Amino acid sequence: MKKIIDSITLRCISHATEDLEKVKDALEFISGRRDFEEIRTKGYHGNEIIILQVEIRKQSEIVEFWRHLADIGVVDEILPILGEIVDDDGVLHLRFDKQEAYLGRVAIATGGDTIALRMKILSYPRSRDAAIKNFEEFLSRIRC
Repeated sequence: MKKIIDSITLRCISHATEDLEKVKDALEFISGRRDFEEIRTKGYHGNEIIILQVEIRKQSEIVEFWRHLADIGVVDEILPILGEIVDDDGVLHLRFDKQEAYLGRVAIATGGDTIALRMKILSYPRSRDAAIKNFEEFLSRIRC
């Protein structure tokens, strides 16, 4: 399979008031993985913040990830809005509601407490339209 996706990064924040294991469960539901990088830092008021992040680069894992998203209904939900979530550089930006993910449900979110997905789609020439076309072709191949 031709390389269409360079990398996928999923990231979310666990605030001091949240149960870290529940946040990990939410990220695992969306990502299908548990091998998160944990970055510990302090918030503006000195509270501890843990940033959970996973990066997917291997093509076989990228295919597995998108098959997982197709299984939980994400692909059908985002296909109609690709023009809104892919930028001019061919980067797909998507956010999932973290609380819903913890409950085992998928909800696309626009702000707030989210799991952020950033994915670089390869295209030549680089354009939003070419990236969207390549990604749609990728999805049609993995859904067979």
